[in-house]
Amino acid sequence: MSRLKILEAYLQVASLGSVTAAAKHLGVSQPSVSRMIQELERDLGQPLFERVGQRLVLTPKGMVLRDDVERALAGFVNLWERAREVVGEAEPPIRISAVSALAFGLLTDAWKAAGEGANAPRLMVEVENPDRVQNAVMSGTAQIGATSAPLLHRDLVLEWLGTAPCVLAVPEDDPLARTEGPVELKALSGRNLVGMSLRRGVPARIRATLDAAGVDVRVKVRTTSTMNALSFIRAGAGIGIVEPLTLTAEALPGIRILPLATAIPYCFGAVTARGVPVPDKARELIAAMQVVAQHRLDDFTLIPPEEHQSLLASLTKQEARL
Repeated sequence: MSRLKILEAYLQVASLGSVTAAAKHLGVSQPSVSRMIQELERDLGQPLFERVGQRLVLTPKGMVLRDDVERALAGFVNLWERAREVVGEAEPPIRISAVSALAFGLLTDAWKAAGEGANAPRLMVEVENPDRVQNAVMSGTAQIGATSAPLLHRDLVLEWLGTAPCVLAVPEDDPLARTEGPVELKALSGRNLVGMSLRRGVPARIRATLDAAGVDVRVKVRTTSTMNALSFIRAGAGIGIVEPLTLTAEALPGIRILPLATAIPYCFGAVTARGVPVPDKARELIAAMQVVAQHRLDDFTLIPPEEHQSLLASLTKQEARL
């Protein structure tokens, strides 16, 4: 039996929690899916599912495998589409790797600005952390990297770079919500904080700035997603210092956004691979992302190319204080 079909069956059972539902989705019989799961578990020597009530849920080993299987199957789909593009059956999409803030806060409007209807570019967007965005561009997996704190690298071209200050997010019933700001950092002392879990970039600069100001906070929740952080803030987990881009895409009821008296820069931009031609439509999308950033963020500052090196070096030095 095809190993690809076995992995597809495993992923559907993991997603739907039912062999019967997975079989219906795949258009095969329920016994066939059961045999595929049994064969996979036998080959791996590990149980991948356990029954909880009426549902099948992944074991710890099964959870670890799921991410790898999703990436492998997505890669197969991408490879098939690339094959169709090679023989001229489909227009190649613009391949983009982006951090969630830029994917959520810039790409949608940039895509609309780059064309309408039949002229709208086809996109393949992968949301990753900053290091993986950079690696995707250098490896050729992505043509454009839309990332925070893009690093200068000999194999990358920094197409544009900008900054905007981070903001404070508080629940609407928080005492700070009754102020207009800017909020002094000392007002955060002793508060519960919803923080970002990455160790570099803007989360590191937030921690460094709070430490330098002698502000002691208790981090109750850490997450890699600004949207997730805002949900926890709204639920009462604390307050948070967050990047400003995600907030421009959609207003969240129950959340008040305030400026900070001390600027903590969120640095972001677009990168491409050095020496690799960039299609015209991709160029248009890169330019549109910059325009959207300038339109959405009142405090956005576009950094001249000659200042890229010094700015990124200063941010790296600030992070190194931790």
